[in-house]
Amino acid sequence: MLAIYEKELKSYFTSVIACLFIAVTTFIAGIFFIYYNLTYGYTQMYAAYNALLILVFTIPILTMKIVADERRLKTDQLILTSPISVGKTVVGKFLALVTIYLIPVLIMCVYPLILSRFGEVSFRLAYTNILGLFLYGCAFIAIGVFISSITESQVISAILSIVILFMGYMMNSLENMISSSGNVLTKILGAFDLLSPVDEFMSGVISLFGVVYYLTIIVLFLFLTCQSIQKRRWNVSKATISTGVFSTGFIAVAIVVAVFVNLVAGKVTDKSSWASIDMTASKLYSITDDTKKMLKKINDDVVIYVMAAKDGSDDTIKKTLKNYENSSKHISVEYKDTKLNPYFYADYTDSAPTSNSLIVVNKKTNKSKVVDYNNIYEADTSSYYTTGSTSYTGYDCEGQLDSAISYVLSDKNPVVYQITGHDEIGIGSKFSDAISKMNCDVEEIKLASMDSLSVDDCEMIMILGPTKDYSKDEAQKVIDYLNAGGKAIIACEAYKSAQTDKPNFESILENFGVKVVDGVVAENDTNFYSSQYGPFFTFANGSGSFASGIDNYIIVPYAKGLQQANKDDSSITYTSLATTSKAVSKTHLESAKKYTKEDGDVEGTFDLGAQIKKSVTSENENGESTTTETNILALSSVYMLDDNMNELVADANLEMFNNALSEYINTDDSVETLSIPSKSLQASQLTITASVSRLVGIIVAVVLPIGILVAGIVIWTRRRKR
Repeated sequence: MLAIYEKELKSYFTSVIACLFIAVTTFIAGIFFIYYNLTYGYTQMYAAYNALLILVFTIPILTMKIVADERRLKTDQLILTSPISVGKTVVGKFLALVTIYLIPVLIMCVYPLILSRFGEVSFRLAYTNILGLFLYGCAFIAIGVFISSITESQVISAILSIVILFMGYMMNSLENMISSSGNVLTKILGAFDLLSPVDEFMSGVISLFGVVYYLTIIVLFLFLTCQSIQKRRWNVSKATISTGVFSTGFIAVAIVVAVFVNLVAGKVTDKSSWASIDMTASKLYSITDDTKKMLKKINDDVVIYVMAAKDGSDDTIKKTLKNYENSSKHISVEYKDTKLNPYFYADYTDSAPTSNSLIVVNKKTNKSKVVDYNNIYEADTSSYYTTGSTSYTGYDCEGQLDSAISYVLSDKNPVVYQITGHDEIGIGSKFSDAISKMNCDVEEIKLASMDSLSVDDCEMIMILGPTKDYSKDEAQKVIDYLNAGGKAIIACEAYKSAQTDKPNFESILENFGVKVVDGVVAENDTNFYSSQYGPFFTFANGSGSFASGIDNYIIVPYAKGLQQANKDDSSITYTSLATTSKAVSKTHLESAKKYTKEDGDVEGTFDLGAQIKKSVTSENENGESTTTETNILALSSVYMLDDNMNELVADANLEMFNNALSEYINTDDSVETLSIPSKSLQASQLTITASVSRLVGIIVAVVLPIGILVAGIVIWTRRRKR
């Protein structure tokens, strides 16, 4: 086999075909690399994706002579009558072609390394794309070798290979044209769909089915090549009646085995989460461990109806739903083709949901909730009126589904009071969505119109950046509520009200061991503030409780410094969430001339967030003692909860907020409620200067291919002169 491998490799490189194939493939991949990555700064490997179609035309040129030319020149007689087995001969030829194909693939492996010099690149995703391209190309080579073995004409071999490979490339589109819902014919044609398995790799998933599919294609077509050559080998030496019967039966068995192996691989991939490895940077196709734990606790059967035919449904949503089914025996998924069932939704909602929307139903109680497709994907419509296009920025299927499942399983929705009446700043839409995912009913209240706040009426209160002070009576109502075992998220405001004293508001926090320092925090350590916005935009590492385990910085714009007070009070547990590095609190912001300490400024280490727990013991009318626990998330700035600020730290602020919600919000004891943030669909952009882009582009798409081609011509010329 090694001798055949070396012979074929030498033959291809001395006939220019190998160098021509490598040069053309590298040139075309380089063009896409320049266009998408160097010009537009994309980090995704579009070069690999676009090469899928190019290989339909280039690989047949590579494989057309591998067997056909030997048959034309009658040199195959030497192999047919030699002691080398046909199997070793075929494998040797195949490996020689794979080696040639591997060269442009390895060149493409350098692309992510080049891009990483200009920004953040997901190597896991990039090399998963390239792995898929390699397996896809190897399957094409095996098919091309087989077609070359059944003809003596290189031209016919190339044309047949192009036609067959192109049909395999387009097979999925052909299936959808025949039937969107699928039938027996489309299932048969699906076995010849060469593109769909590699689409998994291109989307960032290493699938057991995809790997097995391409390996079985390779083995099957190499086996068929052996049978084709074997039949000719017997033609040389004896009558072929018995051989033909033997070959036909053997081929049938091989095809049945290949089909069976793929069916098993498909079933295993569908039913087992380990059979698909999510290599995307944001784990787009996976569900979190928190969701898996929640699903394991479900006792009622829940069905998720998808408003689309299975074959025509959104692939990303389909992968997510598969993970839900695999994580709980109580979760089932059913697809409803809206063309065949146009009014199916009427049992659960008054208006027709968008195509690919989900309807989550508790089969025991028939309680339902619609997850509209437009809420699953977060869209940026800012450029719609100028470009006519909308870009998707986030994928929120897991968060929306968790919320819907908790909703249909719970008996009641928790109520959250949002206190207003003091020109509060409020929070961003992502943070509001996080509360919504907890299935909370948020009610805006004004303390002045209420006699008191009761822990029996609401799950939690929110005070979100008041710019005006509370009255003493309003502050006391909040303090009484918290002392009775209430929970609160309290955020300060120090931008619009930087010069406004709020002693009554601050007294709420002081009653629970939190001192609010005068002024606005300015961070003076250049490593811990935003170079874009300045020292009032402080970065900090999460250090405990709700902020522990967060990978990125937390950003805190225009913060009020927080410090622990009443340290001797054993009933209060104070946990800092993040602290400043080298900061001062500017007490006279309107007259400040520098960010460092000036007269009147407060110097020190300040907390930017804190979790407070306080045990309160009281006696009832019968003289019995009861102990309640106060829970407060104190935030030094309401602007921590702004969407734009949160985006700067890749949802780190939102993660901390979600952690607090998960502890503070309880629907009932039997249902766990989660608020999972959406997953970003936006890859980071590269920063490449025009001159560097041109230089790298010329090297990759011009110099390298021409160099390879020139080397091939030189080798071919020297051989001709001998």
